[in-house]
Amino acid sequence: MAKHHPNKEISSAIEYALGMGWRYEISSGHAHGRLFCPANIRGGCIKSVYSTPRNPQKHADDIIREVNNCDHVTIEEKNDE
Repeated sequence: MAKHHPNKEISSAIEYALGMGWRYEISSGHAHGRLFCPANIRGGCIKSVYSTPRNPQKHADDIIREVNNCDHVTIEEKNDE
């Protein structure tokens, strides 16, 4: 597993998102990076990954929730995984 974030829970959540077809771009500033859903369209899901969230475990859970609730992945694609 590649290390995408200094916090292991958040790094694991990013790995989960990448496994679901999301794309991760590292940025600078308050946000460590951003996750983009596989739809790659205007209006697609984007989730900011914070560098130092107040509660890292909750932030990791939020990332996983956002990935699981993405409407741009069809039911067939979810069933294939």
